[in-house]
Amino acid sequence: MADEIMCRAFPTTLRGPARIWFSRLTPNSISTFKDLSAQFVSHFIGGHRYKKSTTCLMSIRQREDETLRSYIAQFNMEALSIDEVDNKILMATFTNGLQKGKFLFSLYKNDLKTMSDVLYRATKYMNAEDALLAREEKPKKRER
Repeated sequence: MADEIMCRAFPTTLRGPARIWFSRLTPNSISTFKDLSAQFVSHFIGGHRYKKSTTCLMSIRQREDETLRSYIAQFNMEALSIDEVDNKILMATFTNGLQKGKFLFSLYKNDLKTMSDVLYRATKYMNAEDALLAREEKPKKRER
């Protein structure tokens, strides 16, 4: 059930080329959110590289006040412009730029093998963070 909700919510976050890519997927060709995210990563990070070197990824760092979501967006934008980057280099530069914390700890602890797995775990982590944040921001009931 959660997979179905995530698959249905995913396209609402897409704009521009990502939206076009999604609209061209063969209907009923995706069975899980993990499949969808793997195809997305493969298309946008794995497939379309241009003329930059992987060294530009080494300079990307998550700022102390920067959200994981923002860091991933910045990292992915740079990764899209790289010519022929290896999955292990993507993972190493991505984790190297992360702030120390629970998410980085979970990446090291679980020894993920692909960037797709890392981004899938990041999505789950960000969704959990958002849920906790929303819970904290609920207005407290007034006592009468």
